[in-house]
Amino acid sequence: MIPVIGRDIKWTDIIRHVFHVLEFDRAGTIIGPDGTVKAVSSFKPYGYLLVESPILNQPVRLPIVHRDDFLLAASVFDEPQWLEIVKEEELLVTYVPKRKLPWGLAGTSHALHYVITPRGTLERYYEVGNGMHMASPAPEKIFGTLVWDGEIRVQVNPYPSI
Repeated sequence: MIPVIGRDIKWTDIIRHVFHVLEFDRAGTIIGPDGTVKAVSSFKPYGYLLVESPILNQPVRLPIVHRDDFLLAASVFDEPQWLEIVKEEELLVTYVPKRKLPWGLAGTSHALHYVITPRGTLERYYEVGNGMHMASPAPEKIFGTLVWDGEIRVQVNPYPSI
């Protein structure tokens, strides 16, 4: 059984932590020809990311609960060129809400931030300073400035300043 964030792991426990994306599960959500996103149910996530991180002892499922976060993941996994790059490099994700509601929920704004980095970035990030980022996460060192409004996109950072 793979643990699910929000059910088995608290959202507040993962805020600002960094994860390596292993898989993207659309959970039946489709993107129409006009770019509209249609989820199977308004009561379920748009999809899930299977992620891993040194802060966890096993892979977990990260629900994608915002339309824009789903579109960002799909923009990588639906584009063969990006998918090939991600196989060689790392697609990382962090959960940082613009405003944190009770239980760590993000509310109406998107909260998943994505970056493509060289392979090994996640391990180096969590190893630096005897694991200082486990206690005090600083995703901006990998993701740069986090964006919630305007043009949001998957970042590419070939030289993270860990």
